[in-house]
Amino acid sequence: MTRLLTTGYETGDVAEAGALVQGTGVVVSVVNTAPTPRAGAYCLKTTVNATTWTITTKGFNFGLKTEVWVRFAFLAHQLSSVEYMFAQMADSAGGAQCCLTFNPTDGLIRLYRGTGTTTLLATASASVAQDTWMVIDWRTQTLTTTTGASEVWVNGNRLINFSGDNTNTANVNVQTLLLGFLSGATNAGANGSYWAYDDIAVNDTAGTLNNGRAGDGRVILLLPNGAGSSTQFARGGTDTGANYSQVSEVPPSMAQYNASAVVGNRDLYAHQDLAVAVQAINSVEVVALAMNSDAGGGNLAPTLKSGATVAEATAVGLTSTAVYVGARWETDPATTAAWTVAGVNALEAGVTVR
Repeated sequence: MTRLLTTGYETGDVAEAGALVQGTGVVVSVVNTAPTPRAGAYCLKTTVNATTWTITTKGFNFGLKTEVWVRFAFLAHQLSSVEYMFAQMADSAGGAQCCLTFNPTDGLIRLYRGTGTTTLLATASASVAQDTWMVIDWRTQTLTTTTGASEVWVNGNRLINFSGDNTNTANVNVQTLLLGFLSGATNAGANGSYWAYDDIAVNDTAGTLNNGRAGDGRVILLLPNGAGSSTQFARGGTDTGANYSQVSEVPPSMAQYNASAVVGNRDLYAHQDLAVAVQAINSVEVVALAMNSDAGGGNLAPTLKSGATVAEATAVGLTSTAVYVGARWETDPATTAAWTVAGVNALEAGVTVR
């Protein structure tokens, strides 16, 4: 398995993925208008709402790697003429390795080592437009402190192909993708500007699946709409009358939930069918908002059932704070082959107490 991260914020909750680094003068939100999301119902938005602002980002930790491909849809609404960073790769200590900037004056994306004021490595061979969604694929390879590679593809066209020193720190690795407003300590201008992001994915280069450029893709949320083959949790909070409808609201809420303290108990749900034309399915993920509500320890394993095969992911330890837990399957566990539309539509998803 080589897909490290997928999110399109289709839960409608900004807490679904990534750690927030909140500065001042910038608001991070999940929205369904201004802009219209590229796919699904929601997208991530970072908006400048002051005349001066400080760094504000979402950070996606995918584990220590020497080569990754990241894919995200990006939309720039920039009222200022200043060049700003909109994506950055950080190392295992949080130091900036390399970054991408956008300049609204010439419409060009640029690659820098370090931050956007360190060392310019390459400039895109073609300009891109503001207020239009574009799909960016960004490869970062760190081999030594002097040798590496970076590629930037926009809408399927490679606009930057850099070979050389793209490592800004002594740590020859990357570990975190940062998306948001990433310029210096205090920044003037751009009041009313925003960056928007959608359909975020990270691949490494191991294995045989999802081991390179992700290319165009969309994250789709399929909500529970019926009981699955196992209903062993008790309903809590506001009772909607069925276990599946306790967990079908967007955004998720702990005001209505299903719960169990019995190890091995499992709740599975049928869900909506795919409603769009699909060429390929790269990954299926189970996502749940969960917490431990008693004094004892609690572990929850994201689970899906395909045909007669029940696939249980590694259990996640829970705390008294509600957090998102999830797991991904890049192939159908019932067939060990690529997912099909029929296979996705027929599967059941849920969780198991461990």
